[in-house]
Amino acid sequence: MFLESLGEDMYAFFTSRALQIIYISVISCFTCQLYKFVYYSIKHKRPTWFMLVSTGGFPSSHTSLVVTLTLVIGMLQFHDLGYPDWAFAVSFVLTVITVHDAMGVRYEASKHAIILNNMVVNLSEEEKLDLGFGKKGRLKEMLGHRYTEVLGGILVGIIVALIGYFIVR
Repeated sequence: MFLESLGEDMYAFFTSRALQIIYISVISCFTCQLYKFVYYSIKHKRPTWFMLVSTGGFPSSHTSLVVTLTLVIGMLQFHDLGYPDWAFAVSFVLTVITVHDAMGVRYEASKHAIILNNMVVNLSEEEKLDLGFGKKGRLKEMLGHRYTEVLGGILVGIIVALIGYFIVR
């Protein structure tokens, strides 16, 4: 009712396929981040708010987001057109790159951060700042993902994509 009162163009914009795909993909990403927040809050017996925006951990929210994006695009295009279009191909390539990056480059960077943090433990805070270790004197270690964390993101992505597809089609 509210959207219809904004006018026909605004209603069409807010109910477009593009925004439906974005909504579903963001819900998938947020679902993973919310799971991490709840899990780490229970584990540490206090709210761990930074987990709502943190990288790394189980399940991979980046993986979940791109898997959902690709599946929803493919399913909606198949439903609307009878075949997947070029947007599905672009999204698929993006998904492969993102998953590979999460398990490869970012996971290796995580291992390097752990090693470097151990190497500079005896340096002063000023020396650490000069080397680029930031205000906390440590490099962030939770950057990439193990295979199980990426698999968790893939599973969440598939589930959210299927639910989202059946809601909006």
